[in-house]
Amino acid sequence: MSLVAWNCRGVGSPSTIPHIKYLVRHFNPDLLFLSETLAHRNKIEELRFLLGYDCCFPVDRTGRGGGLALFWRSSLNCQLVDFSNNHITVEIVDSIMGTWRMTGYYGYPNGGRRTAAWNFLQQLSNQFKGPWCIFGDFNDILDEREKRGHNIRPQCLINGFRQAILDSGLSDVPIEGYPYTWFKSLDTPRAVEDRLDRALANNLLFTLFSNASVETLVAPTSDHYLILLNQTPMPRPHLHQHHFHYENAWQLESGLKELVMNSWQVHATNTLILKLSSCAEDMSVWKKSQCHKLKIDIKDCRKQLQSTRISSSSEDQVRMFELRKVHGGMIFKDLSDFNLAMLGKQSWKFITEPDSLVA
Repeated sequence: MSLVAWNCRGVGSPSTIPHIKYLVRHFNPDLLFLSETLAHRNKIEELRFLLGYDCCFPVDRTGRGGGLALFWRSSLNCQLVDFSNNHITVEIVDSIMGTWRMTGYYGYPNGGRRTAAWNFLQQLSNQFKGPWCIFGDFNDILDEREKRGHNIRPQCLINGFRQAILDSGLSDVPIEGYPYTWFKSLDTPRAVEDRLDRALANNLLFTLFSNASVETLVAPTSDHYLILLNQTPMPRPHLHQHHFHYENAWQLESGLKELVMNSWQVHATNTLILKLSSCAEDMSVWKKSQCHKLKIDIKDCRKQLQSTRISSSSEDQVRMFELRKVHGGMIFKDLSDFNLAMLGKQSWKFITEPDSLVA
């Protein structure tokens, strides 16, 4: 089972949808928690449809900020427990593991409300005495080593957050790979990085998922990296059988029209069904040769991002900034995600307003 949390800094931007869709397609999380969605319920429901999740629960933004969304698959057997502007808690019933709870959390961004955030964390811990995990953007750090760059955080704030975690009976889920999850001014001498996002769990949760770990993933948008909470690290079988699916964005590629015309002529003596089947096969082959390179380039760019962000030199920080722009551009050019970005609103309108299909 894998869970992903991300402070996405808004889902309203047209470029954000392809990035989230790529995240879901590439890592296939069973549960996805987004904070700072800056959106209302209708937008989140539209996003659920685009991402292919069965269920979601949104918390509307307040004013110009905030907003939460939790997405999950029906196979996970989740039930909403409670929520606020800063959290969503669900209870998960598993036939093998039993009942446990998961909370998606967004800590107060205002530095003056740190004590309120710590008290709220302890209140949440008192609501359930069974296995519990809480993950997301805490806007706090546990140790001075979780910060790199200028603007040293006062030790009293570090100690306060650490004590709140101890009083809540929680422990930090081990992080693998890159240790920082938030950054600022990466391409300048004022670059700062913190580990503001994390996963915490009580002892009962660690008893169920002894191999639980957190990994930070690069993201071309937002100033937060994603965190992937992997509770059962094992390969998962691919259950979907692929069928031919025509992509409207193929029309933007040179050579498609000639390919279809040539295929139709070559198979002119066949029946209509056979001609359609043969044409689909030809387009599938064309897609692999024409479009597969982009996916390889995206994968290579992600690897470069992962390796470049480890360095603290100013040259590599500039390189990191440039790679993020390149990576974002390539994801938007990915044909299937291009379709979603361009046609998502229209598709949702057809579903919510069936009469709009009638001329």
